[in-house]
Amino acid sequence: LCIVISVEIMRQSVKRMIDSDETIWIEYYYSWSFACACAAFTLLFLSGISLLIISMPHMPRNPWETCMDADPEPID
Repeated sequence: LCIVISVEIMRQSVKRMIDSDETIWIEYYYSWSFACACAAFTLLFLSGISLLIISMPHMPRNPWETCMDADPEPID
């Protein structure tokens, strides 16, 4: 209940701020830190994908290789 009330108060406050004529919108731009964060995300994402690909088990070229390596089943 507290979360719902606080979200509703925040929503009404933001709506009132946007509708107000006294609100001064600040111009902003992305600096070098945003570029570093994007580069870090890209590197982490690519290294995670490459780690998954490297750690995958070896897939045989011939699917019968795995069947031929298995021990023969004993005949009763």
